[in-house]
Amino acid sequence: MKRKLALKRLSASDLTLFEHHYRNTSGAKQKAINLDAAVFVDALFPSLPSRLNTMHGRVIVTLTIYGPGGAGAHSITRKILKQQKNWRLNGELISNPPEESARYDQLTKDDYAILDFTGDPESLTVRMYLVAQDSQQDAVLHAALQAKYGASFSPHKGLLEVDPDELARLLSGLALPTEHPALDFMDFDALEDAAQGGFDGLTNLRKRRQARGVSREELGRARQSAEQIGRLGEEILNAWFDLQRQTGSGPEHRWDADTNAVAPYDFTLMNKGKPWRRVDAKSTAGDFHNPIHVSVAELAEMAHGELPYDLYRFYAVNDVSARLRIAEDVGKFAADLLGKFSALPEGVTVDGVSVNPDVLAFGEEIFIDLSKNDDGDDESGDHLGH
Repeated sequence: MKRKLALKRLSASDLTLFEHHYRNTSGAKQKAINLDAAVFVDALFPSLPSRLNTMHGRVIVTLTIYGPGGAGAHSITRKILKQQKNWRLNGELISNPPEESARYDQLTKDDYAILDFTGDPESLTVRMYLVAQDSQQDAVLHAALQAKYGASFSPHKGLLEVDPDELARLLSGLALPTEHPALDFMDFDALEDAAQGGFDGLTNLRKRRQARGVSREELGRARQSAEQIGRLGEEILNAWFDLQRQTGSGPEHRWDADTNAVAPYDFTLMNKGKPWRRVDAKSTAGDFHNPIHVSVAELAEMAHGELPYDLYRFYAVNDVSARLRIAEDVGKFAADLLGKFSALPEGVTVDGVSVNPDVLAFGEEIFIDLSKNDDGDDESGDHLGH
């Protein structure tokens, strides 16, 4: 699922959502942060205006604030609503937490807030990472954000959509303190792996987060996201199979995992009405090289099932597109692994493994784009893959 990130340059009127600035600013004051419709609605949540009536004219938000500097999570509830033509993060003033009595006081005009939206848009969760130019821990990051994005802002444009990979690359080149919360944006893949029990992900997180670790909330979100990406990969594959069938270039198929959540495969391909091959979709929002998680039940089906078993590796998965590479007939690989497990002591079993995709013989990349599927576009080659 595509991550929805935005970068907000804080104006003087945005700052008065924070109690210290509201009390110490003269003149007109608002209790809100402006969210430009061209980004918040048009780019991130295009269906929001048509659904607003069902949400009583407002979106309830679970807002978790990190920073400035190395400050940890401060969780509150606020709302996003439309006032005349303006969309705003609104609600009660945001006060300094009791244990951090001056936390937000150092914020100044032209500081930054990185906004990470989860939800679509009901049950919206927003993580806000505040980056203050007057914070010693934030100075390098503020300068990097200014150099990368500063010229794109104007008095009439205070919000930008940000590509997650681009932001991660920017962060990777900075010598931020190990406890800095913005490093979360470099940890997407590690969190996804760790949420599924992956050793590599857990190891990387321990190295990067020696001082602050991973919160239950963060790991829970990563686990939920991994489950959603897995389901989304299956949905994209089902739609792709349907499109191939309609164009006469693909076999019949049955979506087994949709009716049996414990099936050791996701789909069965059919030949003249009879089962022909098993297919399992392994999906990630990240890179092809992220570890693939395979259960022992799946390994047993690969090795001993009656049909050839293919792994479909989906990566860079979002709502309407994904990249795909296929490893056909992985039975021998699975049988070799199961043979090694047979030497374990009595009473010890393995539940699953993490597999580096490079050890399997994956085919060429196929790009699947379903974005034009509802537009009546007959140029099926654009979205069936190539």
